Amino acid sequence: MPALPYNAAPNPHLGAPGITTMHGDAQASDCTPLPGPGARPWSVRKTPLGGACPTVLVGSDNLVQVLCTQVFSQNLAMLVPKIAILDRWGQELAHLELPKGALLGGVYAYLDQDNRMVLVDGTNHLIRIAHSPDGRTLWVDSRIDLNRMLALVPGDQVVGLVPDWQGRVWVASKNGAVGVVDAQRGAIRATLLRSGATDIRERIDNSISASPEGVAVVTSHAIYMLTADEGGAPRVLWSRPYDRGSARKPGKLAWGSGASPTFFGPGGADYVMLTDNADSQENVIIYRAATGEEVGRAGLFTPGASGTENSMIGVGNTVVGANTFGYPYPKYPDGAGPSRPASALFAPGMERWDITDRGLRQVWSRPDVYSSAVPRYSNADNIIYTCERRRGPAGLANGAYAHAVAIDMDSGATLHAQQLPDHVSILLGGGDTLQMVGTLDRFGTWWQGTISGVYRIAAA
Repeated sequence: MPALPYNAAPNPHLGAPGITTMHGDAQASDCTPLPGPGARPWSVRKTPLGGACPTVLVGSDNLVQVLCTQVFSQNLAMLVPKIAILDRWGQELAHLELPKGALLGGVYAYLDQDNRMVLVDGTNHLIRIAHSPDGRTLWVDSRIDLNRMLALVPGDQVVGLVPDWQGRVWVASKNGAVGVVDAQRGAIRATLLRSGATDIRERIDNSISASPEGVAVVTSHAIYMLTADEGGAPRVLWSRPYDRGSARKPGKLAWGSGASPTFFGPGGADYVMLTDNADSQENVIIYRAATGEEVGRAGLFTPGASGTENSMIGVGNTVVGANTFGYPYPKYPDGAGPSRPASALFAPGMERWDITDRGLRQVWSRPDVYSSAVPRYSNADNIIYTCERRRGPAGLANGAYAHAVAIDMDSGATLHAQQLPDHVSILLGGGDTLQMVGTLDRFGTWWQGTISGVYRIAAA
């Protein structure tokens, strides 16, 4: 069957679609119009960068920009973010260290239309990092102080950001603040999100997503659709609570939904979806983006071992998700709280669901896939690219090596799998892909972050 068409509307304040945000585009579709290395043997090389590299982006100049958190102790007590520039072969050209922030505060970033990386640093400044044409020099090109916005809740920090179609930057904080930064007008407007009439403090633990019609935010209690009013302040269009369960699950980093919201649909942003945290079995829930009307929902993965920390692929009328229940993260963010159960083996599961006139219909299920990266769909070759951390002998070890895999979107069949060269342990090579996202560049190269650097995966 032909590949599903890439139809996410291009944001004029981002670089090229598919390669300039962690989840591909402003809509967080986890899709790309670019081909990957294909379902054939791959050449795999590692660029060590001294820490975990969750964000790998590519500019129009074909330079690879990597946001890493350098590790200086085994217990991850000292975490220093840095931006590294790589050439298309994986050679590090330069890097720039940034002020230390929260464990997840420096994960999300994007490339703007001028190939500058936009992020919030550990001093709570929204910064744009520019680089020379040869990639060998980096500098802070602009800086906006967000501390007044974050003073709504003392000690707050930004966890996610996205540009809207008007060029404003929306930022979301761990304690539920959402702000709109209008650099041209020199204005920052913010609000605290609260579900209904309650005074429950809500957390935001993932990034936020944008479409031409508005911005979606998922908190620990609800999903919100927002827009900016005439004065530039955030205004809630609608919100819907979801089942957050009774506790955090093992293999999830927070209590509540583990995923950024995703806009998708035949028109590019007809729908917005989330995954909840229901105790026995998580659900994917799809709403009409304009009204908040529920389109459909479905239980995901095996009851009793169901949970996901990852944004789902959304394209046309199709969604694809991967299970992360029990994934052995080496550290959890401050405030994550205990999980229930306290521990569990990493559970497999990957599923495709399609929207029909009668709700959601399961197209295929792979109860044997141990996805250890956020899956990325290439609309050019109809392949889902991800990594697996398969169970070791007798299920006692959660896999000594990761495998890169190519999965057919139509059938769910594994078309090619190849063991990656490094042991997953940080002490023995650092090849754990730690549920990070892979990015496909214009040359068909797959760049995959790990806990110690970046894999370059290309056709052999």
